[in-house]
This record gives sequence, structure tokens and C-alpha cells, in this order.
Amino acid sequence: DRTRDHEITSLLDRHGFCYTGTAGDGLRLARDKARAKARVKAAVRAGVAVPRDYSPPSRHSSGDLPYPVFVKPRLADGSDAISGAALVHTHGALRQRIKSLRQRKLTPAMCEEYIEGRDLFVALLGNKPNVMLPLKLVVGRQDAGAPQFATRLLKHDDAYKRRWRVSYREAKLPRAVLAKIRKVSQKIFHTLKLRDYARLDFRLTADNRLYFIEANPNPDLGRHTFGRERCFAGVEYPELIRRIVQSALHRRRS
Repeated sequence: DRTRDHEITSLLDRHGFCYTGTAGDGLRLARDKARAKARVKAAVRAGVAVPRDYSPPSRHSSGDLPYPVFVKPRLADGSDAISGAALVHTHGALRQRIKSLRQRKLTPAMCEEYIEGRDLFVALLGNKPNVMLPLKLVVGRQDAGAPQFATRLLKHDDAYKRRWRVSYREAKLPRAVLAKIRKVSQKIFHTLKLRDYARLDFRLTADNRLYFIEANPNPDLGRHTFGRERCFAGVEYPELIRRIVQSALHRRRS
């Protein structure tokens, strides 16, 4: 049950062990997507927006949110239950989607404004932190049925990725946009009490409006997370591990 990961770090803290990564308070805050967005909206006022959202079953309509609406588990991670069905276009589909999440015990659900734009992934290393160049999701094949966002299949199924020619590349963005991403990413990192390393997910609209989607305090650290020989931070794998451990040791000594 990954929703209880904060209990492990709390146990390590209680016994005085040094470990890498975010502590329990940051893990709890980042896991609750609605709470994390509300915290970011209140603390990081300039440079970034957050999609509007509401939590059913308080109301099973899109309210003030125009369709399509993105419906996902509020407390899940690892793209659990994120498929094409997460994007609903009608009231009937919204109710069916919420029912499906409830049957799979993936509630509470969160209904979120869908932001049309590019998926950007921003890695952060250290506790200043250093903000790495954003990577963008590229779907090379744009036939009917092409994925519009990062689903679980798109992230984890190699055959699916080959079919749609999925890749990740450094986003070529104007200097002003890159500066904005760097500034707001550092603020979000501290606001959500993240440590040592993290990944932030954004969407960037056609007019360069930046939206914060969610924070990942314990992203996949595999060598090929974003394709062949590209770890989540875009640096050499041994260097990635060295910098994470160094950051934790520095915090311990201070």
C-alpha cells in the first residue's frame, strides 16, 4: 500500500537513520494531489497556474469546469488508473468513470480541468535545488487514437511506446519560459517540503502559460526512465546517485 510510504520514513526518523529523499510530511503533502495544488496556488502566486478541480461525490457534474474533464485518483501515484478513459467528455462518462474508480478502490477521485498543451517533466536535484532542463513528451505517430497525455501504458508498456513512437526530448523553449520554470520549480520544491530529488509535472499551453499538475517526491530512478540511457534527470546514472546521496549526507551533517 504505497499510500503509507510516509510511515516508513517516520520510522527511520524515529530511530535516527539517515536516508535519501523526502520525509513523511512532504510525502503526505505531495501524495494528495488536490491539497498539493492548493498549497502551490497559495504560495507560488506568480509564474504558474493550477488546473481547477473538485472532489466527487459532492456533485456528479462538471460544475463550472468545461468538458472534457480529467478524472483520476486523488491519492494514487505511478500513473495508477491513468488511461484514455480518464478524460471524459460527457456527464454520463463522468459518472461511469467515478463508478469504475470506486469499484477498483481507487477513491477518493479528483475531477480536474483539462489543460490542452505539452507535457513537461522537470527534475530537481539537491536541496537548493538544481533545476534540470525540462523534458517534453513526444508522440511521434499522430493517427486516430494517439495518446493525448501520459497514460500508464505510455509510461510502462514498451510495445505501446514503439507503436506510437513515444520519446522524451529536451524542450526547446524561450529563455523567459525556461527562467520561469526554474523559478517556480524551486518554489514548489520548498513549498511541498521535498528533499534531495523530485520530479514536477507541468503542462505548457500554446501561449506558454505554465500549469502545475503534480509533484513526484520519489520518481523512478531507473537508468532508462525517459528512454535509452536517459535517467529522470538527464545526467549520467552514477552521477545521479552520487548527487542524491551527497545531498542527504550534507543535510545529516548540518
